[in-house]
Amino acid sequence: MLSRKIRELFSGIIALSLILIWSPTASGGIPTDQVKEKADEIIRILNDPAFKDRKAERKKLIINVIEQMVDWDEIARRALGRYWKERNLEEREEFKELFKDLLEKSYSDKLELYGGEKIKYQGEKIDGNYAIVRTKVVNNQKNIDVSVDFHLIRKGERWLIYDLSIEGVRAVNNYRVQFNEVITSSSYEELVKKLKSKLGEAKTR
Repeated sequence: MLSRKIRELFSGIIALSLILIWSPTASGGIPTDQVKEKADEIIRILNDPAFKDRKAERKKLIINVIEQMVDWDEIARRALGRYWKERNLEEREEFKELFKDLLEKSYSDKLELYGGEKIKYQGEKIDGNYAIVRTKVVNNQKNIDVSVDFHLIRKGERWLIYDLSIEGVRAVNNYRVQFNEVITSSSYEELVKKLKSKLGEAKTR
C-alpha cells in the first residue's frame, strides 16, 4: 500500500526535526523557537547516561515529547483528504490513532541514526495561523544537501508540525494519494485493514 520511499519520507519528519538541536547557528522566529524548545528536551533525554541501557524507556519518553510537537489531528485530516468528512467521530479517532502509531513505529527507530547532519535556516514565513520554516539539511561528508520545509499550524500559543516538504515534495500529500487509491479501488474499511496489518508488521520487527 505504502511504498518504502514514501514511508521513509514522512517518517523522517520527526527525525529531521531533531536535527535542529545540532545547528549552532540556528535562528528564527517564534515557530522555530518553539520547535527548538522541544528538540532541546529530546536531546537532553538522548544524552542522559541513565538511559544508555534503557532504550525502550528512552524511546517512550522521546515519543511523549514528540507528540507535543506534532498536530496529529491536522495530519490525519489532511492525509485522509476528502474522505475525512465522510467519517464519523469514532472512525476519525480510530484512523488518527492507527496512522499515528504506524508513523511513530517508523520514525522512532531513526533516533539512533543521526549522522552529523546540520540544518541551515533559509528563512521563516508566517501567514496568519500557518508558518513555514525553510531549511537546508547538510552533511558534507555524506554529500547531503537537501531542502526541507517544516509546515506548522498555530494552536493556541503553540506552533505544531503538520507536514514536511523535502525538495518540494509534500509528505502528507503522498500519503493522501496512497490512501485515496486504496479507498477508490476498494473501500475505507480496506484501508483501515491495511493500516492495522502494517502496524502489526511494525510491532513484530
